[in-house]
Amino acid sequence: MNDFRPTNGNGEAPPLTPGHWAALKGRWSFDSGVSVYEGPFEDQPQPYGLALSELRLRDGHAKVTISFRNLADPSTNISAGIVIGFQSEAGSFMNPQLGGWKSAYALSEFVPGEGFRAIRGAGSIQNLQAGRAYELEVRQAGQRILMLVDGIQIFEEVLASPLAGNQVGLYAWGRQEITFTKLQVWSERPRAFVAMPFHEPFNSMYREVIRPEGERLGLDVIRVDELTGPGIIFEDIKREISESKVVIAEITDPNQNVFYELGYAHALNKPTILLARRGRELPFDIRSYRVIFYDDTIGGKPEVERNLTKHLRSVLQES
Repeated sequence: MNDFRPTNGNGEAPPLTPGHWAALKGRWSFDSGVSVYEGPFEDQPQPYGLALSELRLRDGHAKVTISFRNLADPSTNISAGIVIGFQSEAGSFMNPQLGGWKSAYALSEFVPGEGFRAIRGAGSIQNLQAGRAYELEVRQAGQRILMLVDGIQIFEEVLASPLAGNQVGLYAWGRQEITFTKLQVWSERPRAFVAMPFHEPFNSMYREVIRPEGERLGLDVIRVDELTGPGIIFEDIKREISESKVVIAEITDPNQNVFYELGYAHALNKPTILLARRGRELPFDIRSYRVIFYDDTIGGKPEVERNLTKHLRSVLQES
């Protein structure tokens, strides 16, 4: 996919590798960068493995090399992949993976109380080869997930909701031995998308308050008018919102573009922070949302800075 923003994995910063592991499900062994799923315990109701590292991925990408010891029975439901978005066993998380649901490549989600469910699948599991080393890569920006195998893009998916957490691990299903090597994680700055009119006094609010406060907290802050390159602006807006960690919307004026962008963010269950000048009546549909009101004066600037920083910190701590 050509329009996915580059990660820091292209020589800009070294990747992180796990130094510690915690096996939560199944039998595992860990030694010098090699993690081996040895199969389930006899008393496990389902034959799957789950191992967590200390690495975290808020935005960026992760790679691991996977090798199946035995795929003699192509009907066997065997799979292996990377865990992203883990917070706790009581929460949901995602598994970009090889195998599963008789597919060669799949994206699944663990849902508490329901178990694993397939989101996407491609190819036939019969095309996977035992003993071959496959490089699985997942790129994640906000709710946009891209999966590659041996450098080939398999599919992308925009999740219906943000990931619950940011812990990284390994996933395996089946009774056969599976070997994982070279798990590496590259992180990049999460993004904030700003929806607002492109004229004064809102331009000054963006330049003097929103962008510097967001960047100070480690966010890449962007408006649609700052995007460059060819493309359809409607698709640019959807992509930027889906890849953002939070959407900041200035809703003082009843601007149709701003409310469209805010509506798309709400459809994705995206965290949103609303700003509006005091004294303006808000549309009925959004009166129930928390809004940061501010005075358009010199004295109002520090107040909106403090409130915006507090809300952004809350969003980043929850992710």
